[in-house]
Amino acid sequence: MRSLTEAALNNNRLVILLIVTIIAGGIYVYLDYPKKEDPTIRIREAVVTASFPGMSTKRVEDLITRPIEETIRQIPQVKEIKSDSKTGSSIVHVIVKDEIKNMAPVWQDLRNKMADLKAKLPEGTQGPNVNDERGLTAVATIALWADGFTMAEMRAVARTTRDRLYTVKGIKKVELFGIQEERIYLEVSSAKMAQLGLNPGTIVNTLTAQNIILPGGRLNAAGRVIVVEPSGNFNDVAEISSVLIAIPGTTKVVPLREIVKISRRYAEPPEKPVFFNGRPAIVLSVSMLDGVNAVQFGRRLTAKVKAIEGSLPFGYFLQYATFQPKLVEDAVSGAVGNVYQSLAIVLVVVMLFLGLRTGLIVGSFVPLAMLMGLIIMWTADIELQRMSIAAMIIALGMLVDNGIVIAEDIRARLERGEERRAAVIAAGRSLAIPLLTASLTTILAFAPIPLAVGGTGEYTLSLGQVVIIVLLSSWFLAMVSTTTLCYRFMHVKPHTSEDGPGEGDVVRTNGNR
Repeated sequence: MRSLTEAALNNNRLVILLIVTIIAGGIYVYLDYPKKEDPTIRIREAVVTASFPGMSTKRVEDLITRPIEETIRQIPQVKEIKSDSKTGSSIVHVIVKDEIKNMAPVWQDLRNKMADLKAKLPEGTQGPNVNDERGLTAVATIALWADGFTMAEMRAVARTTRDRLYTVKGIKKVELFGIQEERIYLEVSSAKMAQLGLNPGTIVNTLTAQNIILPGGRLNAAGRVIVVEPSGNFNDVAEISSVLIAIPGTTKVVPLREIVKISRRYAEPPEKPVFFNGRPAIVLSVSMLDGVNAVQFGRRLTAKVKAIEGSLPFGYFLQYATFQPKLVEDAVSGAVGNVYQSLAIVLVVVMLFLGLRTGLIVGSFVPLAMLMGLIIMWTADIELQRMSIAAMIIALGMLVDNGIVIAEDIRARLERGEERRAAVIAAGRSLAIPLLTASLTTILAFAPIPLAVGGTGEYTLSLGQVVIIVLLSSWFLAMVSTTTLCYRFMHVKPHTSEDGPGEGDVVRTNGNR
């Protein structure tokens, strides 16, 4: 049976093509590799909220929170339920078991059950609503602020900016924070109301009847259905102030503006206001899809933000409050720099102790193994982040052993005078199983890491995966590329009798071997 090394020598041109492909493919993959600062962790928690304004805490607990909890317990994947009942509101935290990896079916089941439960809750209950995006983090937050513009005008610009940001490739969600809702305030004079014999309820009922926002009906004309939409909805404060209020007990009507003072202001107190450098602002929180290169996404986002800012009216500004792609780039660059330093140290040490020619052969094997591992990582959807890069540094000191052992054994055989091809094949055949066993021994030490469940296991998952990938890649390349390079480029002068006994020579002393 032919060994892997013998097959490589018989097809050495394919081996050279494989080496070139690994180098070119590895560099290409690295340039467009998905980069993150830290590994992705699944958030196995959702929040169910429901509210009934004014309901006491005890009734919220009995009538809303408990039915929600009992319904959630019907989902087998649920690990833990935490609830918090307050006056008028119920908050239920749903935590899923650690071994569950695909969360989408669980959250969909939760939504379906909450939708079915809604009809059984007290009439007037708002919700229950399911929020399964608690783990969604912003890759960038952009502050929109302006000089001489109102919050309402800023809100319109912010919404337009959000729609334009959605055209950036790789974007997942854009949320707005700091928007203050407007209200119409009616300031009633008690004396005036008493004089006219009015009460606030009369005014409210009149405004409600006027402000129609539902379709008035449908007309079926010769098979064509026409929706009739009343035009009674209010568009501005002037229309509200012109509403006629009937005076009880008389046939008179008076405009609303003569009874109350009408003003349009922001809701008080302000709800979660945002300030940027001491100025009122609206923040656009941008999150990106999984598997997207954060550094390249940051460049696309920055280009888009500059284009949008250039088209805004004079006085509007867009500035980054936080920008994670820069942190990712610095973190990954620092970690990759450590890989380069470790690689350089290994190459220097190898050439120092093995000689220049053998050292270069072994030294070329190290980056080749790293590039092959990078290609396999890309195929397996393993992101380039701190943990996976740390695994490369850890594996660097171990993967070089395979190349050193193979190269040294081939050199020793050549020094003993063995024929070049036979020496390379013999070295590969004799060391293939021992080196594989040694690699598997190390791999088994890291095997529990990718087998761990839960958030901790997901965070350290790539550490075990990368070590396993790189070590197996190094064994394969040691049997294929290192042996081929040694066959072509290693030149060793065989030991002769004048040189003294060499390794493997037979020495006889006093008739004994």
